[in-house]
Amino acid sequence: MTARGLALDDTVGPYKLIRAIGAGGSARIDLARIDRAYGFQRHVVIKRPLEHLRADRNVAASLRREARIGGRLRHPNLVAVLDAGVHDGYDYLVLEYVQGTSLRDLMQTETGGQVRAVPLAVGLGIVLDIARGLHDAHELADERGEALGLVHRDISPGNVLLGIDGAVKVADFGIAKETRVTTLSGSMHGTVTYMAPEQCRGHAFDRRADIWALGVILYELVTHQRLFWADNDVASLHRVLSGQIARPRKLDPAIAPALEDIIMTAVAQEPTARFASARAFADAIEGHAASHGLVVGARWIARTVEEVVGARAAPWIASTTVVAPPIAEPSLVEVIERDVEPEPELFATFGPADERGGEEGSAPGLAPSPAKRTRWLPYVIGGSVCGIGLGAWIAIQSGDAPVSHPAPAIEPVHMVATPPAPEPAPEPEAKSGIVIDPAGPPTGAPHHAPKKHRVTNRPTAGSNAVAKPPVAEPEPPPTAGSGAKPTHVEWKPSMLLPTDRGSGTTKKP
Repeated sequence: MTARGLALDDTVGPYKLIRAIGAGGSARIDLARIDRAYGFQRHVVIKRPLEHLRADRNVAASLRREARIGGRLRHPNLVAVLDAGVHDGYDYLVLEYVQGTSLRDLMQTETGGQVRAVPLAVGLGIVLDIARGLHDAHELADERGEALGLVHRDISPGNVLLGIDGAVKVADFGIAKETRVTTLSGSMHGTVTYMAPEQCRGHAFDRRADIWALGVILYELVTHQRLFWADNDVASLHRVLSGQIARPRKLDPAIAPALEDIIMTAVAQEPTARFASARAFADAIEGHAASHGLVVGARWIARTVEEVVGARAAPWIASTTVVAPPIAEPSLVEVIERDVEPEPELFATFGPADERGGEEGSAPGLAPSPAKRTRWLPYVIGGSVCGIGLGAWIAIQSGDAPVSHPAPAIEPVHMVATPPAPEPAPEPEAKSGIVIDPAGPPTGAPHHAPKKHRVTNRPTAGSNAVAKPPVAEPEPPPTAGSGAKPTHVEWKPSMLLPTDRGSGTTKKP
């Protein structure tokens, strides 16, 4: 199972696993949640052996010792052990979840021997809280009130958690040792660069070994350099055992002499030369901060954590979850307008209508001009009128339509249209009474100045037709006595409406 390969239905005891957090040399930790009555929920950390070590007795003994010790530790600067149990034949612990980062991530830089620079008050505040938590662990007693002589043995930046609220908590008492009496360490456990010399040599040690480790952390936070850093653990071990420690003021002269003395006391080679307790170490740091006007507290640690690692959301909230502002509900009118499909001619398009429009830089999204919208109207109207005229002519030829009644007038339609160039019309006969030729007068007729798109209606002599406007009221057909011949009319697309009514011949009543 990979670090992110947890199924949502995986459970350990009554705890539902959410996601993997990390793994160490013998155990792994996962974020989990417990659900109880009345909507109660709590997010915790599950610590359990690695898959290939679940049958290892030493790993099981370490977890059980941590459960027993952690159940008695109750301090705000120590990670609390909330529960313990057995699941599928292996032991597990339920720990307090600290949302934030580790001190190691805060101190780490791209350069191995360098430490990230943090404000002095922040560094002092972190070490002060660690010392307070350690003192409570060092003073832990059993049911009879006898001191256990507890030593953490692995005080290092990786085992110090920093919350986004500025909380500082010491974690992982899995290798903690009870030293009721000064005893031999037996074997080496911990991080080499933060192990006391007596611990590295396998000699007897007590709580002052933790004070040494905390002194190394303070040295690095103040000088911004690693104290015993080397390319490998063997080289680091030799540097620890050499006892050669450069004084902090040689690296940074701005460091106060009193602070330098506190650091050198904590990292003294001989345990007897160090602070006797973690409380004495904490009192020295607090007194120095007060005398130099340095304000230490959780709010300054929280600000530094946020500046370094950034604001982090709770890991049980999916990364895709975004709290968006509420969207106002559209009105009924907007819904109707949105759902009704618009006519294409009344709405803008996303581009020029033709190549010329694009070259001339016409703005996309503008409504088409009236001329473009009505370009097709003359053809439709002309075709309709031709159909009506043809039907009337057939009716007159068959004698079904009365002669005395003129055709109904058609209301003129005032439009502006630009029709295409008409085809040249055949030359009309000289005997025709009506001449329609925009190009010029007919043969044999007096020359008049041509008028564009104008129809001249000249009734013949003897006609009993009443003169009316050429467009509003068409002229009735000539009578038989007038001697006029049928009028030949040629219609062109440039004519919006025909103006003559002399289509065909009429019969005598």
